[in-house]
Amino acid sequence: MTHDPEGTDPVRSSRSEQARRMLAERIMDGAMAPGTPLRIGALSTELSMSATPVREALNLLTGEKLVEYLPMRGFVVTRPPDDGQVRTMGEARLLLEPELAALAADRATAQEGEALAATLESTATAGVGARFREYEGYLEHSSSFHAEIARAARNPYLAAALEAIPVHTLRFRRFGDDGVDDAEISVREHRAVLEAICSHDAAAARAAMADHVRAVTERALQLR
Repeated sequence: MTHDPEGTDPVRSSRSEQARRMLAERIMDGAMAPGTPLRIGALSTELSMSATPVREALNLLTGEKLVEYLPMRGFVVTRPPDDGQVRTMGEARLLLEPELAALAADRATAQEGEALAATLESTATAGVGARFREYEGYLEHSSSFHAEIARAARNPYLAAALEAIPVHTLRFRRFGDDGVDDAEISVREHRAVLEAICSHDAAAARAAMADHVRAVTERALQLR
């Protein structure tokens, strides 16, 4: 049996998530500029952690497109998405999310509808300040709402395609010092999607989600 220097797997996972959150906060708040090198050794010392959870955190952040790995340079902070990237992410979402919402309207159980409603209420009551730690809860709940719809659609291939687009995290990088300014509008759009899903109205769910994706894409484009 090999020795795990971080203790049990849950402990290591917890430390990896702790490192991920601390680094994400710095990136989202602009404390780490695009192109900043992320050296595992230096970060391990700074965060008082071994290399393993720091490396795992950087890999997680790479999946979220906040960090990238460059040959001969290692991990670096990515640039926020430009207008072209926002548009192409919106195009991809329009191909996926309305259909996922329609499938969820057909397939979601009563329990899944209740869980979606609870997530929406958590989104509505979460804070939306200018700093990452102030809006992190809102970001998490808003992202979860979309992920729960994808799971309720019961099509793992469409859900995996959507998961590959970290649009929520990247969109929030475009907010400036004023922070999140479209929370109430976004919650209303989510509520329209939820009502259609809970009514098992696939056409209405498809239309409501398409309206939301178009609107949130346009709002993101207006941030620059």
